[in-house]
Amino acid sequence: PSGAAAAATGANEFSVGQMVKTLQFWGLFFVFMVGATAGLMVIGVIALFGKDALTANGVEAANATVITGTAMGLFYALMNGIGRIVWGSVSDKIGRKMSIFLMSLLQGIMMIVFFFIGGNEIGLYIAAAVIGFNFGGNFALFPAATADFFGNKNVGTNYPWVFMAYGVGGIVGPILGGVMGDAKAWMYAFIPAGIACIIAAMVAIMLKPPKHA
Repeated sequence: PSGAAAAATGANEFSVGQMVKTLQFWGLFFVFMVGATAGLMVIGVIALFGKDALTANGVEAANATVITGTAMGLFYALMNGIGRIVWGSVSDKIGRKMSIFLMSLLQGIMMIVFFFIGGNEIGLYIAAAVIGFNFGGNFALFPAATADFFGNKNVGTNYPWVFMAYGVGGIVGPILGGVMGDAKAWMYAFIPAGIACIIAAMVAIMLKPPKHA
């Protein structure tokens, strides 16, 4: 196969050395890194942010602790698992690129909305569920996108390089959350993360299957 058909079936094979020289690799890496950073930041700060926002709205501290624990331990965790299944199924129908675009866009919007609705119990549950849902989708979409773009044959050696984006997010996300949490500067955690996810969505939608030189 050639062109889009080859990429869609994972028949356009790239070695690691060839893959890392493509803009598509760095595009995927950037989008995954941003999504991982945003999701891992929320894991790190949802308890602190939720308690701050809820108590500021008159919720007792003990109740706020229970609510944030439920948001994280039930809604985020449950939807994280469901997101992997649903986004994988969606991508089989509408394609990997469109799925990553929609997932990143929805995540960006919800990160921004989260800042404004996190002080409400139901709002906190909804935001935690949606962010967890999208975060889980990363683990279904990026391995498949790696195979689509760079071939099925080498996906076992290629995907770990794409997955390093998650490692970067695992460092940056918690650090960013910790710094903003210590400063109680929640707006500067969630709003920039949301904007970054929206930018990542724009990058994702522009990606085209790579071709060998």
